Amino acid sequence: MSGSYEFLLVYVMALRRSRRLRGLTPEETELQQVCFICQRSIDINTLTRCQRTSCCGVFMHKSCHHQMVSRLPTCGNCRHENEGGPREIVLETDEEVESDEDPFSMGEGTIPTSTRVVRELIEYRRDRRYLSTHYPGSVFWQEMPFAIDPGVWLDYYHKLELYTRLFAEQPLYVHGIVRMPCEATCWMRWSVYRMFMFNTPFSVFDATRVFKFRFLFFRDITDMSLRINHLSLLPFSGGPPLYPDSLFC
Repeated sequence: MSGSYEFLLVYVMALRRSRRLRGLTPEETELQQVCFICQRSIDINTLTRCQRTSCCGVFMHKSCHHQMVSRLPTCGNCRHENEGGPREIVLETDEEVESDEDPFSMGEGTIPTSTRVVRELIEYRRDRRYLSTHYPGSVFWQEMPFAIDPGVWLDYYHKLELYTRLFAEQPLYVHGIVRMPCEATCWMRWSVYRMFMFNTPFSVFDATRVFKFRFLFFRDITDMSLRINHLSLLPFSGGPPLYPDSLFC
C-alpha cells in the first residue's frame, strides 16, 4: 500500500476512533473526488481499487488508469506524457466499477475496431449517457452551469459511428461552433472538451491516429444555454488552432 493510501486510512481511522471515544457514531469521510476518466465517485471505501497518477498525483480507478496508459500517450488530467504509453496516437483533450475487471473490454477476442466503436456507442445509448453528461448537480455543471441540449451527444454518437467506418486509421478532428453565455476562457473550453471525452469510447482512439478538437467559441449573452452547432468530424484540421493556450486544440 502506498504512502498516500496509508495516510488517508490512518487519518480516517483516527477520526473514527476519536468519535467512538466521545460516544459518537463513526462519521463517514468523503474524498469529494471523481475519476477523471469515467466520472464516477471515489470514496474512502473504494481506495483499494484506486491508484494515484505518477505525474499529477490524482486518484483514479486502477482499471481506468490501465486503459489510459495503454491507449493514450498523455495523462488525461495534466497532459504529461505517460510512461510506456503508446506513441502513435495524439490525444488532445475527459461509475465507479465494482470489481477490478476492465469495464471497457469487449471480451470477444479480436473484433474490428469499427464494430467495437458501434457496440460501445450502443451501450452509451442504452445507459442514457447522453442524459447523464450535463445536468444540475453533475460534476460538469459545477464548472459550467448552463444547459446543453442532450441531442448534441446523440448526434455525436451517430457521427462517430460513420467516421470510424469510413476513415479507419485516419486522423480525427472534431469541428464545431460553441456559443456560451460567458467568456470562453481556457478552463471553460476545457470543460467542453471533457464532456466530449466523456462521450467518446476508448475504442475510438484505437480507430484513429490523431484525435483533436477544432472548435470556434463565441460569447452569446442572448441565450443562457450552451449551444454546439455545425458539429462535424473530419480527417483534416482545416488550419492552425485558434486557441494556442489550450491543451486540447
